[in-house]
Amino acid sequence: MNLPHKRSVLSLVLLSAMTATAVMAEDSIELTDIEVIGTTPLHGVGLPADQIASNVQTATAEDIEKAQGLDLTDFMTRTLGSVNINSAQNNPYQPDVQYRGFSASPLLGLAQGLAVYMDGVRLNTPFGDNVHWDTIPQSAIASINLMPGSNPLFGLNTLGGALSIQSKNGFTNPGHSIQGYWGSFNRRAVEIESGANDGNLGYFVTGNWFKEDGWRDASPSEVKQLFANASWRSETSTLDLSLTASDNELIGNGPAPVELIDINRKAIFTSPDITENKMQLLNLTASHWINDNLQLAGNAYYRHNKTDSFNGDGADFDDDGVNFLDDDGNLLLDQNGNNILINEAINNRGAIKENSGGLQGQLTFLNDIAGYENQLITGASYDRGTSDYNATVEVVDLNDDRSTTTTGIFAADEEVDVSTKNRTYSLFFTDTVSLTEQLALTLSGRYNNTRIKVEDNIDPTSTINATHKFNRFNPAAGLTFAFNDMTSTYLSYSESSRAPTPSELGCSDPDAPCTLPNAFLSDPPLDQVVAKSWEGGLRGHWGQSIAWNAGLFSTTNHDDILFISTGGTTGNLGYFDNIGKTRRQGIELGVSGDQGALSWAVNYSYVDAEFRSPLKISSPAHPNADGNGDILVKSGDKIPGIPAHNLKLVADYAITPKFSFGGDALLNADQYYRGDESNQLSKIAGYTVVNLHAHYNVTPHVKFFAKVDNLFDRDYSNFGLLGDPSEIFPTMTNPRFEGVGAPRAGWIGIKVSM
Repeated sequence: MNLPHKRSVLSLVLLSAMTATAVMAEDSIELTDIEVIGTTPLHGVGLPADQIASNVQTATAEDIEKAQGLDLTDFMTRTLGSVNINSAQNNPYQPDVQYRGFSASPLLGLAQGLAVYMDGVRLNTPFGDNVHWDTIPQSAIASINLMPGSNPLFGLNTLGGALSIQSKNGFTNPGHSIQGYWGSFNRRAVEIESGANDGNLGYFVTGNWFKEDGWRDASPSEVKQLFANASWRSETSTLDLSLTASDNELIGNGPAPVELIDINRKAIFTSPDITENKMQLLNLTASHWINDNLQLAGNAYYRHNKTDSFNGDGADFDDDGVNFLDDDGNLLLDQNGNNILINEAINNRGAIKENSGGLQGQLTFLNDIAGYENQLITGASYDRGTSDYNATVEVVDLNDDRSTTTTGIFAADEEVDVSTKNRTYSLFFTDTVSLTEQLALTLSGRYNNTRIKVEDNIDPTSTINATHKFNRFNPAAGLTFAFNDMTSTYLSYSESSRAPTPSELGCSDPDAPCTLPNAFLSDPPLDQVVAKSWEGGLRGHWGQSIAWNAGLFSTTNHDDILFISTGGTTGNLGYFDNIGKTRRQGIELGVSGDQGALSWAVNYSYVDAEFRSPLKISSPAHPNADGNGDILVKSGDKIPGIPAHNLKLVADYAITPKFSFGGDALLNADQYYRGDESNQLSKIAGYTVVNLHAHYNVTPHVKFFAKVDNLFDRDYSNFGLLGDPSEIFPTMTNPRFEGVGAPRAGWIGIKVSM
């Protein structure tokens, strides 16, 4: 490739879909088979997929629309390899997403091992690194990259991978549409989308409204999302200002005892469990070609998030037969200094206000080095966040339907009022050099420096009042080699790290356990988690229409952090601790094809997730726990909640030019319950779920669509933990709780485009 055309070719690959006008160059350039992947959160110029030394999975807005998933997590679960969900909350917008055994979850207390970015903004929250999936509008997504391994370029939390989302704008997605659908669970939704450009200025806006009663008892939800983008383009520069906003009320009443599920799968244990998320994100991104071989890109953002939670649960205080007692055996007093009489239940109320902002910039150099084609990206980022967390415990009674009352009686010693501050700055680089036409070498690294300050606003002498500092340089290296035009191989090694979150640092003393959402009581220091990954494989094409991949991966976490349950009705009382090593390793196989009217894909993954350090942990609900409520975990015991085998089949067929029909099938193997880290109990059974969807284009501008989930109405569960049902149901003795899957359901809709 001639030097003057480097920028032109790479820009065309990224931008050719943005305009309807063809970009002219001196030489004829074939772009149809070139897939370019952004290797940093800001994407930038990107690299051809065959020069990336890992099994990156990609999808476009067209792929997402065809699958008819509810949201991004539903799409990934149905189609992407090594992805599954745990329905810990049993709300469709609150899944715990697992990728290669690492989690990105909205729940505090779960170790977060995936980083999620949208247009260069890290969406993991400052307080707990958790991810509120309900704040990401699916209709705003232009493309996604699911990056595997401990990729240091994506910063903190990239222990097992990173999800990078690129949003739509008026250049990539011109046009206007409105769609709506209705069906099972009284689910109804409306989505609007509008985008346009005049060659230099563009806009894009989309809005979503979703509401349903839910398939379980007392489980309605409402989601309102907005995304708007204003863009400017020139021959050498881009500028985008976007706003993402949401105002959602989600009710997910969590897992239920298996004995209750046997009676009624729709039944709930206690209620309500309400999460209200309000989020506003303002992001300014820009790029500029300084010359043909040098691009500058950057962004600056501000995000505000407010999460209010209300969780009715069984009371877990000690008592003397008449009054509740505190942890020291003294009478538990209310806010007025009165004794608190024994009641059946409690309301855990929580409020988190988070403000975060930051900026990052990167330079991409395309200059050859000693005659070898080379791409060097170097950059820096600064992120800052503040969080205010307040929690109270109200002592209440249960109604006949196991919903909780309100009394206005609050346990004085249980109130929490904590403020935290996070600051992280990073320096990073990645350099890819083509040593030959077949062989490419990539060297990368990132230095992170993090400071976390925790303050107790009630007790200035509390041990949680501390400042914690963490820093580390994480390296990565990869090789790709093309045997020929149809087959290539890759091998990589990478390291990444995550600092303990404020929610973990404030709840890390086994002698002073906390209730999730966390009640901060004490603050022994925790070490940061360091992940080290190996990955290698083969990939290629058979002919022009079939692609395949086969790979191996292994990631070992050092000083991993685990929430160790010490009790509570559903195992939500406990503390965080470093537990030594854990490892996730496995196999990924994939093949996909596009033969005229038929497109299809098959993805299989085997994930062996296990503890690599022996430990004793508290699991008082475990039937084989010792007299202190402890179980012994051996090196080699499997990590709960992670199915070893995962198989996905996806197919679509255009029966006529107007009518297309398709479906997907998901097969997940069995998994252990959380709380059975010692692997002594039977597992949650594996399951198979089949979903169907169809489209009919009445005219080029009017389309009807329909879908059926869980076609064969399978009864299944994809999450489980150990707890104590007897506090609510005195005759129930089985400690197993499960998050049950939804029954067969169907929806129909219409989309009008202009």
